[in-house]
Amino acid sequence: MAEDHIQPAAHGRNIEAQSAFASTLVADPEKAPHPKESPSDRQHTNVYGSPIETPTDAAGTDAVYAAKAALLNQALLDMGMGLYQWLLFIITSVGWFLDSFWLMSFTIIAPSSANEAQFFYTDNKEMYLFISLYVGLTTGAAAWPWMSDYLGRKWIFTSTLVLMGMGGLVGAGMPAFTGLCVVGFVVGFAVAGNQFLDAIILLETVPASHQFLVAMQGAFWGLGQLVASAVGWAFIAEYTCGTGPDEISTGAALSHQSRAASASSSASCHYVSNKGWRYVWWTFGCMTLFLYLCRFTFPLRETPKYLLSRRRDAEATQLIKDMATYSSRKTWLDESSFARIDSTLDATARRPPTSRTKSLLSCTSPLGLPILTLLWAMTGLTFILHRTYIKKYLATKGVDIVDATSVTTGYLYARYLYVSLCAIPGPIVVALLVEIRALGRKYTGAGIAVLTGLFMFLATLARSRDALLGFECVLACLQAGTVAVLTVYTVEVFAAPVRGLGVGWMGLVAGVMGLVGEVVSTFEVGAAGGAAVWFCGAVWVVLGALWGGLLETGGRAAA
Repeated sequence: MAEDHIQPAAHGRNIEAQSAFASTLVADPEKAPHPKESPSDRQHTNVYGSPIETPTDAAGTDAVYAAKAALLNQALLDMGMGLYQWLLFIITSVGWFLDSFWLMSFTIIAPSSANEAQFFYTDNKEMYLFISLYVGLTTGAAAWPWMSDYLGRKWIFTSTLVLMGMGGLVGAGMPAFTGLCVVGFVVGFAVAGNQFLDAIILLETVPASHQFLVAMQGAFWGLGQLVASAVGWAFIAEYTCGTGPDEISTGAALSHQSRAASASSSASCHYVSNKGWRYVWWTFGCMTLFLYLCRFTFPLRETPKYLLSRRRDAEATQLIKDMATYSSRKTWLDESSFARIDSTLDATARRPPTSRTKSLLSCTSPLGLPILTLLWAMTGLTFILHRTYIKKYLATKGVDIVDATSVTTGYLYARYLYVSLCAIPGPIVVALLVEIRALGRKYTGAGIAVLTGLFMFLATLARSRDALLGFECVLACLQAGTVAVLTVYTVEVFAAPVRGLGVGWMGLVAGVMGLVGEVVSTFEVGAAGGAAVWFCGAVWVVLGALWGGLLETGGRAAA
């Protein structure tokens, strides 16, 4: 560590708010008995060597919190990325894994559950299950992050994991479709909250030099789909009345399970011979609860920036000290460091309290909030519409639709595996690009948006199932990258006191538009799909230009 700076105390106490961080470096001998109780003057850099700022004028906060957040960011940078933060990265990434894992499970179980006799009421469709899921996703994405501003990040993270696991175990035993839809809502409610809280928890704990890891968490999204597809394939292929050309008769399924065979067809598929989808959810529920219990081997604590935003300075200080001890590192941060800020900033430097809505608006540029809202809205809408209508459009060009009723189970799940594999590298590439000074978050997001639009257009050129699979793989990579860069930008641009509110708003609009996409896909019939496909591609090309209207958050420590 470089030598500490000892500045004279003759500058006076009545300084402006913009100089708050400098005032925290004043080393009063009576208050700083240890020479390490002041920040290092070493310039911190990111993985590419670009300097990192710890600004004291965080938008959307008062001068006192901004100064304390800057001091906390400096302490995290000086301490470095330790064992505690790396383990936290793994734990929160497992949250992304489970979110994707459960969303994929609905795609896996829907065809076989719909094929089960006496499980659906008259005229029920399996798509109602997805509508229930998206209602839960919309509600959860708005409610959980918002509640985390009041109840804390740790409690929300724990609750969502338990709900996911219990939902799977209960849903697997549901005797009727209505009950399964209710469970689908609950699982969606938990999944949406968990995904955003994972990003918030990691961002508020790591040093600014490693904030890019929030984007890299997205790689676990593709991994979750991959594992879910592999596990689902095993159960659906062996314990299901088939829905496609390779369908297994009820008698064959009963025989496979060492039961008395009966000569009946899949048209009379009953619970006893159609347990595959239930085994999938029982397995997923047990895996989720096991991973949840593994969390207790790690001393998960509240995030320091949340504690600071709630004026719990002593707890935030102790947490940093505990993190340093756990990681075998040292920290100069002490409660007196925050106390000096309170004593230095007098009434003229303090702003009057503002509403949370005004604080939220001030975190972004005047057009920033509408642009970010539009980006999340189109992410929720267009990927669902394009995935549905590109198949309808290509069907008019002679490309057979691929679904559970038209292809063998092996072929269908092989496609799931290929697409899932392609989703993994997207966030990893994005995480590396956003740290390049010339690109940052803005231009990385803009480039991915334009590429997404172009490949949505190019997908219309596919003339075979294999060609369509190639475009699906590329779009899966781009979609995962889009979500990764949007997530890291969103959690960075909002300050901790209103971060949950801001993230919750974005989750709400994404969920509502995703629900709109599912409703349109379910009830709009007979369309060739060309207009929807061209609309989706054009939207993303335009959104690429709109990224330029956002403030850049790269190279700055999040408040």
